Amino acid sequence: MLATAIEGETQFPEFSAVIMVDDVQVEYFDSNDRKVISRRHWKVEDVVEELDLKTTIMLRVQDDLILRFELLKPRFNHTDGVHTYQQIAGCEMNDEGETPLMYWDAYDGIATLTYSKVTNVRRSLFPELLWSKLAREAFQQLSINLYQPLCVRTLKSYLKQDKNTVMRKVRPRVRVMLKTHPESGAQQVSCLATGFYPRHINMTLLRDRQTVSEERLITGELLPNGDGTYQQRKTLSLSAEERPESHNYTCTVTHTSLSNKLNITWEPGPAPDITSIAVAVSVFVIVVLVLAVAAFIKRKRRSAGQQGHVQPVYTAFLGK
Repeated sequence: MLATAIEGETQFPEFSAVIMVDDVQVEYFDSNDRKVISRRHWKVEDVVEELDLKTTIMLRVQDDLILRFELLKPRFNHTDGVHTYQQIAGCEMNDEGETPLMYWDAYDGIATLTYSKVTNVRRSLFPELLWSKLAREAFQQLSINLYQPLCVRTLKSYLKQDKNTVMRKVRPRVRVMLKTHPESGAQQVSCLATGFYPRHINMTLLRDRQTVSEERLITGELLPNGDGTYQQRKTLSLSAEERPESHNYTCTVTHTSLSNKLNITWEPGPAPDITSIAVAVSVFVIVVLVLAVAAFIKRKRRSAGQQGHVQPVYTAFLGK
């Protein structure tokens, strides 16, 4: 869950929260509608269970975050402008089982407190958010008996019902490109992987079968595509001495959708044939000259024809 409380003049609700399975949004809540809404557009006919219980929990989270917001505003001396208080909370499942509930809070991106059920430690970074012993014990009981079971139950339900969506695998499309800056002439070799899902991917650039160190590479941010897949790029900037035509570059990609490594290679093309280029240019010039002469002759003939037609009319007029 990612929950956000906003204060200030914005177009967004005062409070909103999204429930996600990995990176797929499945439920939504905000302070305007005050109810949990399913976002499973691929199964609009399904009825998600326990929405009323989740709505009650969301209302509680809303109150808690807004209260913490108000407690911290004086510390940061914020009286106007737009500010946020956010919380990320969730549980995980893997081959070894499920993980306990965890959450993290932040005020305008500054960490404020964390909680892990593993250690049962709620660590506050600001004294305004410290709890009494009674409050800590009450929250511990809520986590054990409500939040943790509901989180795991929700996760298992979506993994079972929507396996084809949240656990799908889409192969990446990979390209290796050489780019030259039009002004400076600086060159870069880039490896682009796009259209893959899930989001985790490993990309390695090799030059002449030798791995290029990560220190020399610029790794772009993982970016979403409009279809729910992702793209990422790694780029190597070449020095003036590194002539790309003297090397072979290979991009090696590993992804859960691939049974083996995917290797895409860029190789320097053959040098251009100067003789062929000269012949082609000569032929082009000759063709242009021939067309120009033909157009000139046609134009002269048309002009002469028009003059022969006008002359008799002029003579007859003078004869009167």
